[in-house]
Parts: sequence; C-alpha cells; structure tokens
Amino acid sequence: MNWKLLGFSVVVAAVAYVGFSASKPAASVGALNAAIIPKPAALEVQEGAYLLEEGTTINVPAGQADLLPVAKYLSDKLRITTGLNLVVVEGGEANDGIRFTSAKMDMPREGYSLHVGTRGADIIAATPEGFFYGALSLWQLAQDAGEGEVAVPFVSVSDEPRMEWRGAMLDVSRHFRSVEFVKDFIDWMAVHKMNVFHWHLTDDQGWRIEIKKYPRLTEVGAWRVPAGAAPKADIDPATGTPRLYGGYYTQDQVREVVAYAAERFITVMPEIDLPGHASAAVAAYPQFGTEPVDAVSSDWGIYYSTFNLEDETIAFLEDVMDETLALFPSKFVHIGGDEVSTKQWENSARIKERMEELGIEDVHEIQSYFTRHFANYLAERGRRLIGWDEILEGGSIADSAIMSWRGTKGGVEAAKAGRQVVMAPSPIYYTDYRQSYMTDEPPGREHVQTLQDIYEFDPLEGLSEEETKAVLGAQVTVFTEHMRTEARVEHMAFPRLLALAETVWSPEHNHDYRDFASRLMPHMARLKALGLEPADSAYAVQFDAKPDTGGQVVLTMKTQSGLGDIRYTLGGGEPSASSPLYEGVMTLPLGETVTAAAFYGDEPLSKSRMGVLSERAFLRREDDELTLCSAALAIKLDDDYPKEGNRANFLVDIVEPCWIYENPAMDGVTGLEVSVGNLPYNFQIGDLINSVTLAKPETSTGEIVVYKDSCDGEELARLPLAPATASFGVTTLEASIKAVPDAKALCFRVAANHYEPLWAIDWVQLVKGN
Repeated sequence: MNWKLLGFSVVVAAVAYVGFSASKPAASVGALNAAIIPKPAALEVQEGAYLLEEGTTINVPAGQADLLPVAKYLSDKLRITTGLNLVVVEGGEANDGIRFTSAKMDMPREGYSLHVGTRGADIIAATPEGFFYGALSLWQLAQDAGEGEVAVPFVSVSDEPRMEWRGAMLDVSRHFRSVEFVKDFIDWMAVHKMNVFHWHLTDDQGWRIEIKKYPRLTEVGAWRVPAGAAPKADIDPATGTPRLYGGYYTQDQVREVVAYAAERFITVMPEIDLPGHASAAVAAYPQFGTEPVDAVSSDWGIYYSTFNLEDETIAFLEDVMDETLALFPSKFVHIGGDEVSTKQWENSARIKERMEELGIEDVHEIQSYFTRHFANYLAERGRRLIGWDEILEGGSIADSAIMSWRGTKGGVEAAKAGRQVVMAPSPIYYTDYRQSYMTDEPPGREHVQTLQDIYEFDPLEGLSEEETKAVLGAQVTVFTEHMRTEARVEHMAFPRLLALAETVWSPEHNHDYRDFASRLMPHMARLKALGLEPADSAYAVQFDAKPDTGGQVVLTMKTQSGLGDIRYTLGGGEPSASSPLYEGVMTLPLGETVTAAAFYGDEPLSKSRMGVLSERAFLRREDDELTLCSAALAIKLDDDYPKEGNRANFLVDIVEPCWIYENPAMDGVTGLEVSVGNLPYNFQIGDLINSVTLAKPETSTGEIVVYKDSCDGEELARLPLAPATASFGVTTLEASIKAVPDAKALCFRVAANHYEPLWAIDWVQLVKGN
C-alpha cells in the first residue's frame, strides 16, 4: 500500500487561498492560506476551515507518554503565535480537536500525514519525530481568521524528507554566543524540520568548550583582546590591561544544549579542529604546538599554527576527545581539517625527526596521519569521523565522511568513490556573504548570495542517481567573523537558512523560488513572534531615482524578490498598510522625500527605507554605491568603535583600498567631502600581504588622493588623513577641487606608507559652489 496516498487524491499546492466554511459557529472570516515551510511532499487543500478555541485539546494515545513533549511543544508554539492556550491530554476521548494517531502501516521514520476536517486535525505518524514534524506543519497552518478567531484550513498532507542530513553550522569561536541564543538558534532550526546542529567550538580565535583535564584551554584560550586601537584603549580597571573578550561553555551547559536539541529531534555534532586552526589551544598549552603562540589572536584568516607530532600531543587531543564524546552522543564527530598550513612543520627540525620515526615521508602526509589516527580512535568508540574536504587528500580514512566546502568538487569526487558526503559548499551555502547590494546591508564578504541563489542551488548537481545515495544531505554554514552581534547572526542566517531547509526536505520537483518566497511572506510575522529578526533583504524596497532637466525626479521602486505590496508616504511619514500603494513609475518634484516599505496584507515585510530626492543627495555616494578598483579581497567591515551599539561599516578591498565614483555630475562642483574610518589590519592573508597596493603619500599620516577619470589620471585633490588619526570613529575630510565638468569618473586611492591602519571610505559627497 502506498502510504503517501492514504485514501485521498493528492494535489500538490503551494499557497492556496480558500473560502471559509466554519465547522463551529463563528463569525465570517476571510481567505486563509495553506503555506508551509518546508513545502510538504504532497498537499491537498479543500474548502473550509476548522476553528481552534481556547481550551481545544491536543490528544495523544494512552500509553504513549513519549509524545506528550511533542504535543506540549505544539501547544507552546500555538500560544506564542496565536495567543490560544490548548490543553494537552493523554488517552482522552477522541473528540473534536487535535489528535495524535499511531500509523497502522509502515511509514518513514520522519514521515507523517496530516488531515484537517470538520472534526479537527489528525496527525498520523510512526515515530515521535514524525509526530513532531506533522505538528510543526499544523502550527504553520493555524492563523488569525479575524475577530480574534484562529482557524486551520481543511487540508490533507503526506510528507517525508528528501534528505537525511538537514543541517546548519554555527561558529561560536570567532564571537561567543550565549547559551540562550544557541538554544534559540536550535529552536529556529527545529521549526523548519532541520535535524543537525554543527557546533563549531574551537578555532584560532577562541576555544569554547570546557575540558576539565586542561583548564587553561578556557582560562587562556577562550579570551582575546579585540583588534583595533579602540579596544586596546579600553582598559579593564581590575587588571590595568585591555579588556578581554570571549567566553566558553561549561560541560553542564553543553549537556543542557544537547538535551534541549534532542527534545527537538536535532543532533548536536561538535567540531574540535585539528591539526590546524590550533592557535587558541597552543596559546594555552604551548608544548602541543609546532611553534609557540603568545596569546589568542583577533586576526581573521588562515594561521600557520599547527599541533606537533609528539606522543604527548596525540594523548592531549585524545583526552580532549574523551571528554567531548562524553558530552555529545552524536554518531559523527567533526575534526575540521581545513586550511592546514605545512609551513611550521617544514621549518621544524623536531618535526623532521618525528616524521622519520613515524615513517612519514612528506610534510603533506602529516595531516593524513592525524586524520587516520582519529578516524580509528573514533571508530573504536563506535563513532565516525567527518571533516572538511581537505581530509580527502591523505588517502584512505576508514569509514569517515566528507563535508564538501570548497565548492562541490570534493563532495562529488567522494560520492563517486562511494564515500558519504554532506554538501556545504562555499560560497553558495556560506551566510557570511552579503545578501543584497543595498547600502544598509550589514558587514560580510563582498559577493552577494541572495535568498534565491541559495534556494535554486541543487546540492546533488553533477551526480548520477546511484551516486546521490552517498550524499547524506546538506547544510548552511554560519561563520561569524563579520557577525559581531547575535542580531547580525539572525540577519545573515535567516531566512536564507529556510531556503536550504526546504530544498533538503521537499522533493526536487516541488522546488519553485517564487512559490517559496510567496509562502515566506505570511511566515515572516511568525518568525518575529518567535523572537527572530530575519533579514528583509528579499522584500526591502529599492529606489531607482533619476533627476530630469525640468526639476523633476523619475522614481522607480522594486523589491529583490518582486513580491510584497510597496506602500509609501511623501514628506517623511512612516508607511502603513493603509498608505498609498505603489503602482508604477512616479514623477516627483526635486527635494521630495519618499519613505516606503513592503507589506503582506496588514503586516510589514520589511522595515521602511527613505529616499531623499534632493540635489545634494544625488551628489552623494555611500561606499556600497562606489565601485571597488579591484576585488582581490573585498569585504564589508565593521569599525572597531564604539564598544557597544551601532558602528560604521565600510566596503573595502583590503589588498587595494581604492574606489571609483562613476559618472559624477560635476557641473558646478567645487569641493569634496569624504568620510573615512581607520580600521585594524587584522587579516592573516599569507603571501597576499606582499601585494597590498597603496599610492605614494606626501605626509607621514597619508592622504586620500583623488584622480580624474582613472586612477592614473590627473590628480585633482589630496585630503590629508591627519585629522582622522585622532578619532576611533569616522571623520569627514574636506577639500576644494578644480572644475572638471567633463570628468567621466573620480578615483579615490589611499596614499600611505603602510597598510596598518586600514583606511576606508564611508561615503563621498560632491559639493557645489554658491
């Protein structure tokens, strides 16, 4: 018997709007949607809806107390998003309400069916996981039907996941996150049917897990002085030294997180990096490093620091693993294994001695020695090793799995060889990349990965049907170098994480981006009710304003997704659901102010954006609106000041700090204002540091040099940086400029004797004379 059919005609539906037919006496309600994320394998929407009321019961079968936490979870989520308090009962009469029913046929472990009709809702599954996922679909269907009523449309759903591994990695090494935030992150994963939380606990910038046998790992390795002049001037009165930044998780806290995740059917997989990304550990215990480390560094990038080959070091790492395994019951344990430099090994006479003793012929085989050792160590304890795709380079690694991050090439090769794979390719699944080119997009890597980019990527591309059997699944990675705050993590990870959640859950034939973005619109309010502030980049209003010769401005507005009702005000007021609807190109007088936001019904999908249509505004360019002269290593970076609150951020190529102001309107322009900031050059970029390109300065502190048309064109102005050296924040520099009405572009280059500090432009303002 085909469990998916369950006696009803399956109709695949995306967002279905149906007329309301009350099953209980109720006021008339408007149309309801049947939007679920991730999209079910099969969904049939019928006319009508069931009303939920205060005290409606959620009934679990007698003798199945293991389902009570699932029912309670559903009740809690409904209370948060609808305000209703439902009653959980075990073994009660199967009256109207929500009923959990054990399947009378074989069903997949994570599969479920859901039926909503005149007598309520039936969730049918064979396991607690199946009931959990069915309950989450029901939760998303429950919605405000007007006049304080909550309704669930009549539906029949049959569902199961496309992939076994539906994951997200959270890096807490670069910036420590509170236990409460980690639990929230896990909960936000769970409500979208994700099931693997990859906890990146150690790296060069911080060791975050308590190891009782080696207390200095957290006493020393969990703390650092942030980069920059401002943090170095922030003196802790208790020590008389710069204030330290960091934190770690006690073993009791780790157990708490693991148990919290397990209640939501999420496995927590730890990552303990070896044999590279070892700086924090070596700062705490220098005897285990190839070369000593003075202190935990605040630099981003690839470090040379590695563990050495002594027996004592292997024993140390085994001790760390022993305590880690006692905390995490996960089948897989991640050892990192990425970006391991051989430089320290090559320069060490002692390493060469150990290589001879161990029969290692080449320094490039040292990593495979570590990988094979810990693959065997874990196998002996009933666990399996997984590592980034570099571990493939050492040959056979027993029953280990590969996490493909350098694109999909390593994953494809591993899958073709029959090795199990998790697809986590950069840049597509890396959320440290920005998600729009809008000027208020927070810091991140320069390249943009939109919500649509992630949704439309197929992690199984390039594999035959047989080879896909080796792919466990896929995951998003949240590396947090440029996510200083927890709010930034929310913005960068969500809703892009939901795009992956759907593509790894829903059948491939069900994938349609516009349909997904449409279902996401009503879901945004639900996310906010859960305490999550997702990025609104897909629905943010973008302005395209062009002044004409008659003192008017031609204005076009759009959203990245093309969805959402754009509503606006003129003169500076905040738009609401009753504000005028944007219906096409507008012509407005020069000097007008437009404020706009996208809406879904009465709910805002985006925060409002303001467009000032003044002559001065048209002569200003934010850093995002300038063109980088090159993009050797371009990043949008946070300032290092102030300690708390909002900071300026700058789009800059850290190898060539240089910007182009294209097509300037130079008629009447007699001056320039340039806002600049000085940033720490805290980047480990290897030999690329020798390629940093700066113009020749005329003063010891340097200047911003302005050229006509190109960066080797006529010099138009030099703005001395001296006034900005006294400030931790941004400084506005001013200069006169000779009339060049024919200039096709302006080039702004940093002239300095050294790349430290890194000077960056925040904005450029052209100034007209009187």
